[in-house]
Amino acid sequence: MDIELSLVIPLWNEEGNARLLYERCRAALERLGRTWELLLVDDGSTDRTWPILASLHRLDGRVRAIRLRRNFGQTAALAAGFDHARGLYVITMDGDLQNDPDDIPAIVEQMDAGFQVVSGWRKDRKENYLKRRLPSMVANRLISSLSGVALHDYGCTLKGYRKDIAARLHPYSDMHRFLPALASLSGARYTEIPVKDHPRHSGASKYGLSRVGKVFFDMIALKLLLHFSTKPRYWFGYLAVPFGLLGALFGIFAAVEAFAPPVDGPQVVFAGGSFLFFYLGFYLFTLGWMAELISASGNFRYGRLASGGGDEPS
Repeated sequence: MDIELSLVIPLWNEEGNARLLYERCRAALERLGRTWELLLVDDGSTDRTWPILASLHRLDGRVRAIRLRRNFGQTAALAAGFDHARGLYVITMDGDLQNDPDDIPAIVEQMDAGFQVVSGWRKDRKENYLKRRLPSMVANRLISSLSGVALHDYGCTLKGYRKDIAARLHPYSDMHRFLPALASLSGARYTEIPVKDHPRHSGASKYGLSRVGKVFFDMIALKLLLHFSTKPRYWFGYLAVPFGLLGALFGIFAAVEAFAPPVDGPQVVFAGGSFLFFYLGFYLFTLGWMAELISASGNFRYGRLASGGGDEPS
């Protein structure tokens, strides 16, 4: 029997939430009246999370428990879930019960309407304003501006993806929060809907202000992926131009120095600087065109240039 829905949930040291999470998700999924599977990904937990997930699998064959060898992070756990998901729709959510499984039908409804990516928006968040909500608001504005995909809540894990879109995503580092923006590379149609947010049921949050630096560097990576992955010569060209200009400037100084009366001090500084900056500029320019050739080769090989973006839902 074909599976219509795959619910992917990463867990890390969630022994206090795992059983209740399963019961809540099962109730929400059964109300939909569709075939489903629940993929619970243990991200290297050190408590009793894995034995609980294994027991849930024995209890209900629709539960698939996946165990990572160590803690790789939420992005890797979601990627593992994507790799094993068999449903037409792949829905993701957190394992701490802050996301509400009762919002899953609303996600499915939007996907039935033709959207290939549906993102949850926690309009009424139950978290500390200064530590969590304010940094999140700033980050969401920046990400929306950089990516051109305007969402209020990139950090909400409750999202839905068509299987063909999820299969094209290869998240790494902490890029899970940017998945809607990455999906836009395939021309995916996306929307955002309000969802409920609850206080954590059990355990402690794994996130804090320490992740701000990671998010900043991931935003730079996102900018490069979205705007330069198919035209890397522009990125390297932007870097090469300043060095070329500095090389020309130092070359002018070197020429002036060559015809000027001798002065005390080294006479080779401007000539050496001109050569160095011109070389760096040429090196970056050449790297850009090599990257361009590699990118174009991959696009032709996999038919990306001919596809014109993502497929429309059938």
